[in-house]
Amino acid sequence: MTYPWNGAAIRAVPNDYLRAADEIQAEVATIMAVWQVESNGNPFGPDSALVHRFELHKTTPPITGYKDGLKVKAAERERQFVAYYAKNPEDAMRATSWGACQILGSNHQAAGYDSAAQMVVSFAYSEGNQIAAFIRLIKAWGLDSALRAHDWRTFARRYNGNANVEAYAAKLEKAYRALAGQASPAVLRSGDKGAAVKALQASLGVTVDGSFGPETLAAVRDKQASEGLAVDGVVGAKTWATLSGRAPAQDTPSDLVAKVTAQAGAGAAAIGTASAALRELPETATIILVAAAALGGLLALGHGSGGGGWSHDCPYQISPRHRRGGRPRRVALVLARAGERVRRRKIHHATEGRCQCARD
Repeated sequence: MTYPWNGAAIRAVPNDYLRAADEIQAEVATIMAVWQVESNGNPFGPDSALVHRFELHKTTPPITGYKDGLKVKAAERERQFVAYYAKNPEDAMRATSWGACQILGSNHQAAGYDSAAQMVVSFAYSEGNQIAAFIRLIKAWGLDSALRAHDWRTFARRYNGNANVEAYAAKLEKAYRALAGQASPAVLRSGDKGAAVKALQASLGVTVDGSFGPETLAAVRDKQASEGLAVDGVVGAKTWATLSGRAPAQDTPSDLVAKVTAQAGAGAAAIGTASAALRELPETATIILVAAAALGGLLALGHGSGGGGWSHDCPYQISPRHRRGGRPRRVALVLARAGERVRRRKIHHATEGRCQCARD
């Protein structure tokens, strides 16, 4: 049987990327970065078939839920795809992400096609068609400006979904650096926090507290207006260029790992400082406090763009499929081990009727 995802498989030429970049007034490297993150730059498989991923939760009705779908291995996923395609070809193609840009079939209209089947045939013919469709889609979704500004978080949130925005954005920055040989300046907006915001505030001459609040927003808007820039309150490359000092670079995955490691180290130091005081408490109180400290330390690792707390954007937290009873498994393990450590080490004696515990 001949499937529509088997076509000429013609690879792109430089002019395909140049035309696309010119259409949205962006760098070629920004488009290629998306290619690298979405499919490692491979629009076709070893057998020349169009690369694709069947999303079992996107069929009508869904074959399975999102979380259960994540557990399905590649070979089994493909087997189910072919079986479902035999029953309902169009819906199977609508529920599948296609090509190097991994555009879901149900988004065919935004990509410029009348049906998912038409899009698949076009993508299978050439990578150049995939590039052109990608540009049509991001223009329809208003994401061309995000690519121009290297606003990876905004692009990630709309193109890839709300899960793991920070991780996806960091991957785009890493890919862009490898392709362009330079870093992207941090893109900041109201609500952001951290060292990059402090650098911005210092350049603007406002209160340096690391929080992009009303005062910082007003100063940014004033600066943009005075420089003849679009007054949107978002600090990108053009706004940074008008400010004194060097613009902070955006994070890559290794930068995110370093931040999480530093936060974890700070949490461990705080627990160590409190250990002497814990020796004077009863066993029950100790277990409760150690558990609370462990939970607080883990929650501090959430670092989504909106600030502190357990963030769904944090790429290093426990994923939904590892949760048990609504509580991250890592937290449950820490609580259990803390309690077990105390129980193993306790030494009972009758001094004033209390249980005294020896701890490391």
